[in-house]
Amino acid sequence: MNESNRDFSLGCAEQKLSPWWVTGIADAEGNFSIFKQESSGSLKFTLGFKVTQKDHSTGILYDLQRFFNCGHIHIDNRKESAYKFNVNKLDDILNIIIPHFDNYPLLTSKNLDYFDFKKVAFMLKDGLHLKQENREIILSVKNNMNSKRSFEERWGFFEKIESIKLNNEWVQAFIDGEGSFQFGIADAVSRGKPYVALTPTMAIRQSSHDVKLLNAIKHFFGCGYLKPKYDITNLEAAKASRSVNSYVVNQHTVITEFVDKYPMLTRKQLDFLDWKKLIQLKSERAHDTPEGRLEMNAIKSKMNSSR
Repeated sequence: MNESNRDFSLGCAEQKLSPWWVTGIADAEGNFSIFKQESSGSLKFTLGFKVTQKDHSTGILYDLQRFFNCGHIHIDNRKESAYKFNVNKLDDILNIIIPHFDNYPLLTSKNLDYFDFKKVAFMLKDGLHLKQENREIILSVKNNMNSKRSFEERWGFFEKIESIKLNNEWVQAFIDGEGSFQFGIADAVSRGKPYVALTPTMAIRQSSHDVKLLNAIKHFFGCGYLKPKYDITNLEAAKASRSVNSYVVNQHTVITEFVDKYPMLTRKQLDFLDWKKLIQLKSERAHDTPEGRLEMNAIKSKMNSSR
């Protein structure tokens, strides 16, 4: 099948996901949550692990369902035109989800949310939630997870680990979740002479408290830069920077070689293919002619959110 015609809303039964790819997509698009339900004066807790995707890329959700052999796929009402792979059954969480993330640990500070998720899962398994004092503990854990977790605690996660070891499949999935392929086309002037500035870049964005992960990706590829520029070992500097930091690489050969070997499994692959096409047109100097410039602009106009 021509890859440009592939329907990424469909799963691929022949495709066997790498365990590290699964962890990478969870780091990028996953969520670990604790829910409380009050009924007739009683308090009940449930857990949920989910991975969300736009409706055009739901195929990977079906692939995840096959990988874990559990869970369900539903509309995600919290996001527009999105679906989620969701695991709520406690037995599945204890016997399938937790063993996976113990063996293939999350690399972002989301691991802190997983630790809390796991702690409460075993409390529920052992019936500890039936005691009032333990219900208060679970509520406290719930109220300090995810978006309620402090910047300092997430920053401190990276202070406590020796190093960040990246796996090819983890990076593949993380780009699929958090990366973007961009191609700038602009008229410019240098020393009074007009020219067309063409800038192919790949960027990965992440909250500034996880900037050290972006730095690890920079070392993984051996090129690129972090944006904005500041002392990433300084907590206060990180807090004062933009809320979202970026790793940007313009050495396109490094990225094309990697993604050719480890392709995107969502519709983002189509953006990558168009990105490669624009790079090829640049090398052919297509932008020197009105027709070529028009073709390049047309390709660019249909990429990413405009697709």
